[in-house]
Amino acid sequence: MLSEEIIRAIGFLIAVIAIYLVVLVITMKRNIIKVVQVFEDKNALSAKTAISATELNIQKQGIMERAIKKRDNRAHALKFLLDGGVVITTGDQRYYLNKKKMLEFKKRLNFFGRMMIPDIDN
Repeated sequence: MLSEEIIRAIGFLIAVIAIYLVVLVITMKRNIIKVVQVFEDKNALSAKTAISATELNIQKQGIMERAIKKRDNRAHALKFLLDGGVVITTGDQRYYLNKKKMLEFKKRLNFFGRMMIPDIDN
């Protein structure tokens, strides 16, 4: 009887973790697509056409903003792409998206990471 309850609890815990991971991947993918779209709309795809942070218009929300407004996780997606070397910062603090590096970055990631990076056309 006790072992059945333990097995159910472990199964429930595994299901909760799986649901969390699925929601995380879907949310990050949606926000990465939004960030990529900003770069494409502004044609910031090379160092010559890089844009500033104000032109990018992606800011981390404060505690009060997150409590009142809808969550905007584009800042997390931008940080993910910056850390992966997909979004590159120029010497004068301007940003651009390197699609070739995005493909390389996608290949280096694990299963969940590869699911977050959208398929892109060159």
